[in-house]
Amino acid sequence: MTRSVKPLVALAVLFLGLAPAAGAVVLWDQTTLDLAGPGIANCNAPGFNGVIAYSVNDVTVPAGGWVITKITQYYGQFNLSWVGGITQGLVYVQPKTGALPTVIPGGALQPMSGAFAGPIQGQPVIAVTASGLNIALTPGEYWVGITPNASAGINGVNLQWPTAMLGNRVATYSSPNPWANLYGDYDGTIKIEGDLPVPVESSTWGDIKSLYN
Repeated sequence: MTRSVKPLVALAVLFLGLAPAAGAVVLWDQTTLDLAGPGIANCNAPGFNGVIAYSVNDVTVPAGGWVITKITQYYGQFNLSWVGGITQGLVYVQPKTGALPTVIPGGALQPMSGAFAGPIQGQPVIAVTASGLNIALTPGEYWVGITPNASAGINGVNLQWPTAMLGNRVATYSSPNPWANLYGDYDGTIKIEGDLPVPVESSTWGDIKSLYN
């Protein structure tokens, strides 16, 4: 009896899968503002005083992986129309294979929103958020960022705050210029939320367990 059960237990491990854990958690948090650092251009805003620049952050996914459901970035308050006026933007998630990204930003626009998040560290701050995402990542290093489609006003566009944390370099693509490190050793403020995948039992494993009953 014992000999017939052991091979089935070994086989059952092959059918274990991954599923999101219940309830979102903060997966990556580099939201401490560097008040002395440079403003990071990261906005698709053609027009008066506007720029088109995509900036992405260096993020490390630990063992076990992630399922990203929400990405938030923090901007200085220059153009008040950003509050409630942002409805969409670009989400960029690519594996990091070198010092700079290799893929040009593109793809479908995602729903986004802009709202007051501050004051943070005494500064008025606008949070730009892409939510409702479902991006599964295996362990490793990635370039992650969001770029809002937002209008440029008389004061130009809001600039993403740099972070005082981690010290990885932000990468920026400003068409037609290639990816470059324009901000020294600074990285951008970003918070990533989602789920930590956990093992689940497939129906096949459930069938095998029935052999014990």
